[in-house]
Formats: sequence, structure tokens, C-alpha cells
Amino acid sequence: MTAYHPEIEYHVDITQPDVQAKIKEATIFYQDFLIRFSRKLDFENTRSISEVYKKAQEMGIFEKAQEMRELIFGKDIHFYGVSYLWDACINHCKYCPGSVPNRKKTIESGDDYPLRELSVDQAVADTLAVMGYGHTHMCYLSGSAPGRERLPEKIVPFLERFDQLGLDEIILNIEPATEEGFRKMRGAVKDTALQFRVFQETYCRETYASMHPKGPKSDYDFRRQSQVRAIKAGFDNVGIGVLFGLHRFPLEEVESLRQHAEELENIHGKMPARVCLPSANELANIGVQIPYFLKRGVYSDGREEIIVSRDYEKFTELVYAFARLAMPTINIVSSERDGPAMLRILDRYATCTTLNVHPGVGDNAHVFPCNGHKQTHFEQATTFPRDPHKAVEDMKSRAYNPLIRV
Repeated sequence: MTAYHPEIEYHVDITQPDVQAKIKEATIFYQDFLIRFSRKLDFENTRSISEVYKKAQEMGIFEKAQEMRELIFGKDIHFYGVSYLWDACINHCKYCPGSVPNRKKTIESGDDYPLRELSVDQAVADTLAVMGYGHTHMCYLSGSAPGRERLPEKIVPFLERFDQLGLDEIILNIEPATEEGFRKMRGAVKDTALQFRVFQETYCRETYASMHPKGPKSDYDFRRQSQVRAIKAGFDNVGIGVLFGLHRFPLEEVESLRQHAEELENIHGKMPARVCLPSANELANIGVQIPYFLKRGVYSDGREEIIVSRDYEKFTELVYAFARLAMPTINIVSSERDGPAMLRILDRYATCTTLNVHPGVGDNAHVFPCNGHKQTHFEQATTFPRDPHKAVEDMKSRAYNPLIRV
């Protein structure tokens, strides 16, 4: 096996003095902006978004971030596909439509909310459907059931089959395991690079405790150290991320991400392969509680074009540019939680994205037909899947290099 390593995506030797000088310059931009605006960008004062965005324009933050993206990664755009294996969950996250209390509220409202789970054969079919779009990196997600102790045995049969499909990388975005559990997963994958990715959601302990009152996910430290356990168990790569909209001060979250990435590389020898920066803004279901929704702008049909930019659009561009300066050598991910118009803006800073994502169990292979208008189909987030051919041609028309065959 020739393992996938994120460094192969670089267009330059980052150890060269001229490149190091540019990285240092980006770091100075980042630190100066952080010192000045860490708590001035405040979700409780939405006017601060436009004010800080304007300051970022004046300081050249967006231009510097785009310069660093193109220096390190060129204009390449990388991709990964997504498949959900099952949606049963034993966590009580306040912002997730599939958590125990929110699912219960949906059922009590009179809607049917069936749990879905793929067999190994169905999961292979779902994967092959995604690979048909040209994807060779696959991200697999699942609910937290049956819990961290039994999860490794449950997922190993899936991994053994996925390992035979010719993928370049398997990304597990699942409930964190113990080191022993991660070793069992690692042992099931012989011929494919293996990444463990989990979002801390928020690095603020107080906010984290409020948003995760019960279930295995309520253990902040177990989750915070999960990438370290995966590294010790032999995983090739790890990924990190936050969910904006939970904590009041978003720039603090970016700094915590940077510190986490630095810790993983300097202490444990693995720079994160990817950093994810999703927003909780599109989550919707009965009972969902998200502390900070941002007002979105006005779009044309299908979110193809932005007619009016508002808080969400300004914040999202700002945080991606800011993160690029914070972590200039790390692959930053955008996703189809945003529509095409927003993603075109984020291409200036992000280097990896989803394409034609369908965030429901079995949705890629249409395993479970929906029956009846009162049936709730669990999706962790609202998404705006793009036609692969149209999206790739659009990227090329803007002089990007989409690294996918569609």
C-alpha cells in the first residue's frame, strides 16, 4: 500500500527559506488580527460581523489568505465523497436533529422517524455509487450507537470490504474509540490509507458541556484526545474541525483549532490531513437548539448566485480566510452545506470539498425509498449537492484544477 499523505498536495517545498518567509508573514497577519478582533467578532452582536469583515478587507486579510492558498497548494481542488452507515444515536446533543431528545420530540409531534442502517453489502453499493462520481477518498459517518465499546466490532466488517474497493483513503468520521478499539479498526484495513476525523464541535468547555449534556459525547477530554489515540493505533492521518454557531466568539475557535493542529504535529508527529469549518446554520428539526443563527443573504434559485450578502456570507468568508492564515500548510475543507455561489468564494481559501453529497443513510444508492409525507428522513445537515460535471466545468472556467474524473 502507498498511503495517502497530505504533503503530496503541496506545490512547493515548504522548508525552503522563501516559502518559510511567506508562512511567517501569514502568521504575523493572523496573530495581529487575532489580538485585535478575537472578542470583537461576537455572535451576540451581529453588527460586529460587518465591522470586522470591513477591517479584514482594509488589512488585506483576504488577499493574503488567497496568496497563501495558491503558494502552497496552487489552484488544485481535492474532493471526497460521503456515505452514512447508520443513524441510531445515544447522544443528547442539543443542536442535532438525530439526538435522543430531538428524535423523541419529532415522533411525539406525529411524524414517523424510522432509524436506518446499512448492511455491509448495502454500504458497498452506496460507496460504489459515490465512486461513480469520480471519488477515491470516502468519508464514512455513523450514529454513536452502539457506543464506544462495541463500535469497533460493528464497523470492522464494513472496513474489511471497503478496503477491497480500490479507494485511496477511508475517512472515519464516527464516535471516538479507545486506543484498543482504534487498533481493531486499523487491523481491518490493509491496502487503503486510513484517517480518523472528528470535530470537537466547540473547544470552549462551558459551551461544550451545555451543548452535550448526556451520552458518550459529553466527555470533552475523551473526544479532545481521540486523534492522539488513533495516531498511537497506527492510523495514517487524522482530521479536526469545529461547528460554528455554538460558541459566542468564533475566532477563539480558530485559534483552538490551530493549537490542536500544532499539538498533533509537534508532539505526536501527525499534522492533520484536513481541517473542517462547518456552520450549524442550516440544521433544522423539531427541538434543535443552536445558540447563534446568522442571517443569510439573498440567493438565486438553487443558491447559484448571491444577490445580497449578509451576516452568514461575510462571516463564512472571513473565517475561512482567517483559518488559512492560521494554518497555511493544512488542507482546509469546504462542503455542500453551502451552495455553489458560496463555495465559489471559499475556493479562494479552501483546498478540498465535497461533491454531490447526500447526507442520509443509503441515499447515494437509493437504498431506502421514503414512504409517506409524515415520515422524517434524518439528515444531519441541509445540503446543496452539485452536479459533478457542471461543478467541475465551472471550476475549470475559473482557472482551478479540480482533481477528479467525472
